[in-house]
Amino acid sequence: MKHVFSAALIFAFLILSACGGSKSNTPLVVNQDTISNALRLAVDNSILVAVTGFEAQASGLSTKAATFCEAPATATLSAAQQQWALLVEQWYRLEAYKFGPLDDDIVFPAYNYIDSYRLRGTDYTATVRTEIKAMMNSSESLTEAYFDNKNFNQVGLLALEVTLFETADTQSQQPTDILNEFTSAPRKCEILKGLSLQLLKRARYVEEGWNQQHKNSDEPYRELFLSNRLDDGAEPLTQLLASIQEHLDYLQQRNVVTNTSRISGHAWRAVTASIDEIESLLKGDDDAETSFFKLMRKSGFATSVDTVEANIQMARDSITLQDPVQFEIAVAQLDGNFKREIPNGLEVELGINFTDGD
Repeated sequence: MKHVFSAALIFAFLILSACGGSKSNTPLVVNQDTISNALRLAVDNSILVAVTGFEAQASGLSTKAATFCEAPATATLSAAQQQWALLVEQWYRLEAYKFGPLDDDIVFPAYNYIDSYRLRGTDYTATVRTEIKAMMNSSESLTEAYFDNKNFNQVGLLALEVTLFETADTQSQQPTDILNEFTSAPRKCEILKGLSLQLLKRARYVEEGWNQQHKNSDEPYRELFLSNRLDDGAEPLTQLLASIQEHLDYLQQRNVVTNTSRISGHAWRAVTASIDEIESLLKGDDDAETSFFKLMRKSGFATSVDTVEANIQMARDSITLQDPVQFEIAVAQLDGNFKREIPNGLEVELGINFTDGD
């Protein structure tokens, strides 16, 4: 009787194994289902992580700004500055996905109010400095609505950088001078908190749009994106690849590593986050059943994957050397990969060469 029972258990185990299979033994077939699955994993494991991460870092800056203003000191100032740096790094992850809630308004898209340089590559530092001085000298009440009504080139990451990393009077970057100005001019703290809250509201708009409700729809943008129901009728994968290509074009054409974060000196860490994000999106999780790179290799485009990986490494090497010329060359190569090798490997028709021109 024991032998019969043991045989039955073995038979049942074999049947279950045949039905369920194991991930390592299941062949990866390139078709619409596996491409859709790779896209879903990219959304959940990369895009949404970047979205929620940006909201979390924006919330962190708002909190640290309030803490600093309650007890101005070198330590709390440094904590606020470090939080700004983390926020910028997270922005450079999210900025690669400039579609959906981040860019859903023709006139006032959220990304404009987060990063004014992204629109046309215009440096608004002088504008911000003038505006901060005006606010410090004005008697107007610095309410939440006051900051919400500011022009896009007077708020956002740049305005926060100018506020946190230099004095308004002499543009000194010495921590002691910055601290003394905050202490002697309390309105500057109101400016810092107002700018932080304004940016947090933009970050929350993007996060809620992706995860809860997009514009007038009753559904989150995630569902609309993955079910191929975008407002403009674009194909989701085409939208994603074109957005990253535009981002890479922007990094190169606008000389981002030399023209942004000049007061804080944080540009190289910011673009590192961009390269990390793009690589993670393409490679996916090593334990995941599929990814864009895995699909490309399976469909006979292993050489193309090798080319992309080599260009990613070239970008990393240029960052290590802090060589702007080599970085722009590497990014231009990656830009080309998103126009040719990657769409070809995934059988995606971009239709036109997307650029981030004027």
